[in-house]
Amino acid sequence: MLHITRRFWYYIATGCCVFFIVVTASCSKEENTNASPSNVQLLIANMSPDLYPVNLFINDVRQTTTGYSYNSTPAYASVGITNRGLQIRSLRNGNVLFNITDSLRSNTRYSLFVTGLFTDSIYHLFLADDTATLAPIGKGGKLRFVNASPTTTAFDLWANGTPVLKAIKFNTVSPYVVLPAGNYTFKAYAAGNSTELANVQNVTIRDGGLYTMYSKGIPNRATNDTARLSLAYITNK
Repeated sequence: MLHITRRFWYYIATGCCVFFIVVTASCSKEENTNASPSNVQLLIANMSPDLYPVNLFINDVRQTTTGYSYNSTPAYASVGITNRGLQIRSLRNGNVLFNITDSLRSNTRYSLFVTGLFTDSIYHLFLADDTATLAPIGKGGKLRFVNASPTTTAFDLWANGTPVLKAIKFNTVSPYVVLPAGNYTFKAYAAGNSTELANVQNVTIRDGGLYTMYSKGIPNRATNDTARLSLAYITNK
């Protein structure tokens, strides 16, 4: 009888161990499936001349003390391991301007452009994936163009006197184009027009690099007006 009792409890203990292992493995699998992405790099580009600084909030926690202003230089920052609860809020009044609902992939860089005018109560947000297949070694770098200039229609972008991208509308991002490695002067024109609107000089395109050229500001402003139309660029890789 004692032998039977010991065997009975042995089977019970063995069954409990197997059940615990199965449940633990199942939970671990579920947790891994729902794990948030890691090593996400996000660049906030405030392209609105009159919106005042904005800030990124993650799960209601403010990410910087000064925010992102119109004339600040965009730079990448880690957003930790979460892709939930991302918001852009105005530092003017604390209002939520945008909830970021896009899913962010692990080990990926993104640029988030805030565009439009506060005076018109028309401002926009779009998230650009900054990853792309690199040009073959020795073939140069890749560049795209973002038209972030309110009150404009569409721009043509020229590089060293040659058109490279045409009719890029406001609030859109172009495909990447391949440019040979070297130094460039980029100029923006109204689509189909020969009048130069803005330029940026001494831009170095290196082999295997990724770049985003963007316009910001409003056409026909005085040269000393900080909100005048201008060109600048971001090195994505």
